[in-house]
Amino acid sequence: MSLKIDVKEQRKGVYVIAPNGRLDTETYIDFGEKIKQYLGEETKILIFDLKELNYISSIGLGVIFQAKKTIETRKGVFILTNFQPQIKKIFEVVKALPNNPVFENMEEVDKYLDLVQKNELEKQDGTSQEETGEI
Repeated sequence: MSLKIDVKEQRKGVYVIAPNGRLDTETYIDFGEKIKQYLGEETKILIFDLKELNYISSIGLGVIFQAKKTIETRKGVFILTNFQPQIKKIFEVVKALPNNPVFENMEEVDKYLDLVQKNELEKQDGTSQEETGEI
């Protein structure tokens, strides 16, 4: 699945970036290039509307966190909104992780994030791995 990126200027210096699809190893470069132009001094507020983002990998998180760091370094405001449940869960997991590395490599990180998102989607559908005997 691909990633579409819609960008709207709400008013001068306020941009809404709305990714649609998967932000992963296949799409993160294009995503990073697309948003780069909105990370300059003229941007006062950067809003990521995640309503249509249905998957994010660790490298996708990295692009978003880098954008956050860039905007906040320039005294701008960074906002995330409209999380789908599986995406919200990933941000909760990342926030809860200690600052020390807990995975051997990025492949392990992505496998873990895949599992978290899959479990969250199954909860929405009313089935879980425990119910199906998969753990």
